Amino acid sequence: MESPLFGEREKAVIRWAELVTWNEARHDDAAFAELSKHFDSSGIVELTTVAAFRGLMNRFMDSLQIELEGPEAQARGGRAVASREELHAYIEKLVNLV
Repeated sequence: MESPLFGEREKAVIRWAELVTWNEARHDDAAFAELSKHFDSSGIVELTTVAAFRGLMNRFMDSLQIELEGPEAQARGGRAVASREELHAYIEKLVNLV
């Protein structure tokens, strides 16, 4: 990635998230080493968890043809504003689908 918009730390995170998404992180020691320059093991576990969870949710929602955001949010480019209570209700709804 050659973008001047991101620093080395951000580039390492993006690269790692892409590798986790494609299930290739275990094969890229250089990416792990670069990430380790910027994060301790707890941070790496947290980043990996977030990337893996987001991938899981995308596959889950796509498979069941569930739109993550309603029509109003999609019209705004998919960005939603939700309160804590609305997020909890949404998660409860997702859990009840399983």
